[in-house]
Amino acid sequence: MTLFQLEVFLKVVETGSFTKAGEQIGLSQSAVSQAVAALESELNIKLLNRNRNGVSLTKIGERITGLIRDLIMIKTKIINEATGITEIETGTIRVGSISSMSAKLLPGMISSFKKRFPGVEVILYEGNYEEVRNWIKLSVVDVGIVTEEKYELEFIPLLQDKMVVFVPENHRLSNQSSIHLKEIANEPFIMPKECHSILHTIFKEQGVSPAIQFEVRDIATIIAMVQEGVGNTILPEMAIPATLTKVNAAYLSPQVYQNLGLEIRSTDYISPVITAFIHETQEYTKNLSLQLFNSYHSVVVKKGK
Repeated sequence: MTLFQLEVFLKVVETGSFTKAGEQIGLSQSAVSQAVAALESELNIKLLNRNRNGVSLTKIGERITGLIRDLIMIKTKIINEATGITEIETGTIRVGSISSMSAKLLPGMISSFKKRFPGVEVILYEGNYEEVRNWIKLSVVDVGIVTEEKYELEFIPLLQDKMVVFVPENHRLSNQSSIHLKEIANEPFIMPKECHSILHTIFKEQGVSPAIQFEVRDIATIIAMVQEGVGNTILPEMAIPATLTKVNAAYLSPQVYQNLGLEIRSTDYISPVITAFIHETQEYTKNLSLQLFNSYHSVVVKKGK
């Protein structure tokens, strides 16, 4: 078993194809296939399922992929130490993010990082909570931007995101700056799929059984449904569009937060590039405040006066 075989295997996992992997590392499809086959033969296990649509990891392949990634990270650390590298000039970091954060949080984070490290390539993957966490576990991405939950992954907090209630503009509570769940418990509720877990926890803690009429993933669709009077909803601030019409927003009472942050497999074996990204992201969000959401917050502030 060689590091070359392990690196070829990881490239196949990342691209999902022997051919694409070969194109990226300058090998023929046959050479890539032979390298992976030799690795499987030496380990005496099947790492990949081959089919018409490409390749996928076997169960044992999923478990071993993370270990292989750690080994490659150690190799990188050894090289960096040996050559005395003190500045990050090149490299690649793969970032997974839930889609609701992409518009407001990611552009500034990536821009801040690229200004410091222009030679580092940032590859972005967008998905839902489950997809992003699965990508982290399988080392498809190096770091994920998610909300905090009880998982085996390591979470690095960045900021807190308030939960906000949305009702149609002609709703009886439209002039309130805060709304208690019990005030809308019997009214039609539109459940955002990406907030399913935290909202059910909030409902349970406050002893409320919401009248869920729809479960919708797309934020724009949810807002449009509230605008048309289909029902009420609750969303985190980070997911709220910059401008809103025909709806009224109010903080959830008592106020509830969800923690946003970075998630990685382990802090034991992370490359200098990932370390730099984590540090730069922490610096960027340290002073991040309500100015990012002025157009939205002005609505709530005026109500509270």
